[in-house]
Amino acid sequence: MDNKSHLYPQAPDAPPQYGDLGGPSMIPTELPPSAMPASVINVQQPQVYMQGVAQNHLGRMPTVATCPSCQARLLTTVKHEPSTKTHLLALLICLVGGICCCCVPYCVDSCQSAVHTCSSCGAFVGTYQN
Repeated sequence: MDNKSHLYPQAPDAPPQYGDLGGPSMIPTELPPSAMPASVINVQQPQVYMQGVAQNHLGRMPTVATCPSCQARLLTTVKHEPSTKTHLLALLICLVGGICCCCVPYCVDSCQSAVHTCSSCGAFVGTYQN
């Protein structure tokens, strides 16, 4: 039966459990720096709150909108300006044969872009493209 005990190696003793110092003889007086227990540092990230900006819904007519410059919420001033669509429409009328009528898109507001500006500070608010 002694032969069987040599076939299976003896398991080493388990290391001491956390907090188990094994009595007064096992307490070291001074630990080397590598054996010092690691301290845990909890870092909490700062909370970031983003305030949503009110989106302006612009159209061909003056609209109540929030100015990006002065943050005032009031009626915008509208100025109609020719756009690429206006130029292409005038060219199409000219090619079809209405050379006399090619200036009509420049006179009709619905063929132009509406540029909205703040009525308080005059800052650009947005453009409505037909």
